[in-house]
Amino acid sequence: MNERTNDKKTLRHIAIFSLIALSCGWIGRLVDLKAGTDDNGSLGMLIWIASPLLTVIILRSFRGDGWKDFGIKPNIKRNFFPYAASLLFFPILAAAIALIGHNLKWLDAANLSSSFLAAFGMALLPGIIKNMFEEFAWRGYLAPKLFSTGSRRIFVHIGVGLIWGAWHIPYTAAIMHTSESMITFVPRMLIGVVALSVVFGEIWVMTRSVWPALIMHTVGNSFLDTLFLENYLAVPEANEYLVMPTSGLIPIALTALAGFWLYRRNTGLIKSKAQA
Repeated sequence: MNERTNDKKTLRHIAIFSLIALSCGWIGRLVDLKAGTDDNGSLGMLIWIASPLLTVIILRSFRGDGWKDFGIKPNIKRNFFPYAASLLFFPILAAAIALIGHNLKWLDAANLSSSFLAAFGMALLPGIIKNMFEEFAWRGYLAPKLFSTGSRRIFVHIGVGLIWGAWHIPYTAAIMHTSESMITFVPRMLIGVVALSVVFGEIWVMTRSVWPALIMHTVGNSFLDTLFLENYLAVPEANEYLVMPTSGLIPIALTALAGFWLYRRNTGLIKSKAQA
């Protein structure tokens, strides 16, 4: 009986978290529209960024979820590979995009210079702060809670990815810097976030810690945003759908391949441990 009650409570709290995550951005947008502002750092954007983590704190601290499965321990021992993957995944992805895009003339790398490293370094600290709000919510709450329901790993990754992706939608036009219609951009962006969710999720499965995801997210935002948004890699509007991070067909395909490989690798390791 206690187990069933706990299962119902977990599902109810997942639904509460998801509802708040899916609505807080639209509330933030409404606040910004009323205030007549649409800049980074607006009150509405703060509501959007902070609401999921505030919900986690309330559910864990005051509604009985506790902090046991939060993943605050780094669990570095015997996890060299997932930590290395967290650091290197996005730089390797960026190199592959640049190589493919340059050879096929989908982007221009003429502006790439040593100043990129300084710009990348300067983006890390604000990236860490911003991504604590995201990762402590998505990998610190939603992923472990969905896993606790007994759902298959791939369905958990897809569920996290869809909610995580939909959370971005209200501010997509403001943060993605695209001229493409949202009608075509948003569905592709959602697919890209789901593909990323598999990679992030499988690294979480290996470590049961939020820190690799935080490292990976911060390196990814700092590296890719600096490269593309600061025009170190210049992408013509006509080619954005091919090579831009998260929403480009090439990054999505490469990320999906990486996620599939990690999923297969971890499935084999889990089966091996079960048979031992």
